[in-house]
Amino acid sequence: MLGALALGAGGSALASDSPSLSPCDLNAGPGFRCGRITVPAVRADPSLGDQSIFFAVLPRERAAKPPVGTIVAVEGGPGYASTNYDSAKSYRAVFGPLLRRRDLVLIDQRGTGHSQAVDCPQLQRGMVPEVVATASCANQLGARYQGFTSAESAADIEAVRTALGLGPITLYGDSYGTLLAQAYSVRYPASLSSMVLSSAYPADDPFWRTIYPAAMQALKLSCARSSSCRARAASLCGGKRLRCSWDGEQRFRHALARIQRTGGPLNGTLAYLLEAGTWSPNSYLALNRAVTEYLAGDSDRLDHIAREGRPGDGDFHYFSTGMGTAVECNDYPVAWDRTADFAQRTAQLDQATAAFPRRRLFAPLTVAQWMTLPSTGFTGCLSWPAPTPQMQPPVPQGATQPAGLPLLVLSGEFDDITTVKEAREVAARYPSSRLRIVPNRGHASDLYYPYRSPAVGWIRRFVAGH
Repeated sequence: MLGALALGAGGSALASDSPSLSPCDLNAGPGFRCGRITVPAVRADPSLGDQSIFFAVLPRERAAKPPVGTIVAVEGGPGYASTNYDSAKSYRAVFGPLLRRRDLVLIDQRGTGHSQAVDCPQLQRGMVPEVVATASCANQLGARYQGFTSAESAADIEAVRTALGLGPITLYGDSYGTLLAQAYSVRYPASLSSMVLSSAYPADDPFWRTIYPAAMQALKLSCARSSSCRARAASLCGGKRLRCSWDGEQRFRHALARIQRTGGPLNGTLAYLLEAGTWSPNSYLALNRAVTEYLAGDSDRLDHIAREGRPGDGDFHYFSTGMGTAVECNDYPVAWDRTADFAQRTAQLDQATAAFPRRRLFAPLTVAQWMTLPSTGFTGCLSWPAPTPQMQPPVPQGATQPAGLPLLVLSGEFDDITTVKEAREVAARYPSSRLRIVPNRGHASDLYYPYRSPAVGWIRRFVAGH
């Protein structure tokens, strides 16, 4: 029990009826204390039971001095838990000196980590087609599928804040956590003192048409800025082969075209590309090398990149594919009417694909290939249940974000998961926002490189000033 632990802004302490906090080991350094609250699984229908929400609190280092604020962090995915050991370590490293006078709260979103993690085995193991596994997961969840939305998770954050007796918080979200943070800020603006969005996602395009062009640009620039990449291309290409261009983007497009002709690992190669933003720039340089060797006649490295790893997503407590799928299918935009049946949805997707205006956007892939490859993940939600009237979108239509909220939006220059263009869209929704582009870095670089990313210093200065 920590009945006297001071938390929050303005010296506020735990409320008298706050949840009990007990010492816990997150494998992320000493000092964490954990607790949980219980909320409705679906707030609009309490008959569907309860949902447990787990959280961890790291009290400020200088307990004798009054607190100057509380930082609340929520992970992305969707499907990752904020109290995962590597996430918790990264948060601790990113916020660093801010934690001398600020408390840190990490919340496992419903369905992740210790918040009743969703285990849908067929999705988690990746052993059956996604559209089949998605239907199986929905059947497993039953009517509780309605509860896996950003709106419900935003209400969970507010419930934890209230239970701990906190004043206005600094909310940090990364990747999908930025969409959750947007859902929170539009509903609970008075509960916020500031907000940080790392790799912001606007959730406004069912075709994800910014991803592939961003990846092509990153492939091109990462090699152009690397002397070893340029030298390798020059050595293997000889400077004369049309299909072994000096340009990293053109080499990749030529490689994809050849893979299509020869029956090579198209899906695996594209899957690697679409995740390359995470470990940028090294991931793009590795792909550049593999593609260059492939065009020069050696396919071993590309085969390894395209086929490495095993099926599935590992422990569902670490990353819940079922929870991630539920949130994506409930909240993310789709190219069909969610109230239609499966056959109608499929026909509508075909119509949207045929009507797509930019036919060469994904070249040498066609729009139909882009929409149906497993690596792009567009078709899984075709089998998800229709929404019910009580379910809310992340940001309701017509809602506006708080005008005076201090906001820092961060985007990696080479992020092809949530792109710079998307970050600009999100920043534009907040009149008091500040956008910073992290050069030569990719997705949520502050978390993946907490000791090297320039984003870390920007975060610390921003939070310290608000």
